[in-house]
Amino acid sequence: MATTLAPAQVDTAHVSGRRKIQFQDHDEVLAEVERLASGGYRQLGNWSLGKIAAHLAAAMNIALDGASVRAAWPMRMIARFIFKDKVIRGPMRPGFKLPAKFAASLIPDVAADRDGIETLRTAVRRWKTEPQRHPHGFFGALTPVEWEKIMLNHAAMHLSFLVPGRA
Repeated sequence: MATTLAPAQVDTAHVSGRRKIQFQDHDEVLAEVERLASGGYRQLGNWSLGKIAAHLAAAMNIALDGASVRAAWPMRMIARFIFKDKVIRGPMRPGFKLPAKFAASLIPDVAADRDGIETLRTAVRRWKTEPQRHPHGFFGALTPVEWEKIMLNHAAMHLSFLVPGRA
């Protein structure tokens, strides 16, 4: 009896050939996502465009609606004092493994590109029109500017693993 092995996971902390990209606003993120969807892309990491788009949308929705979980107090203190400024300044470093209790709400099941992009479009519309922001699960309360920078750096890090052009 033959067994089917799961595809090998890429160690995203050590991927070469990633793009260096930066976004000034979420309209630029959506434009890049649309460009990748229409022109094709080569995937250097573990996630497709649809999965990345759905993940970015999930992060935005949690910021808007609030999270059902948060990191333990010692982890929040470490994150606030050691990592917060680095994440806000960017670029974000890949390879971080989300604890299981966060992964359940932030890492979507595999989404078709079209579905993930539509989910992201909806989240961006909400982000631009709804002013509320809940505390970050690791960093706590953030200003609107800090939230914006974190979200844009987050999008740039994930989308850096997709190289435009046909695979």
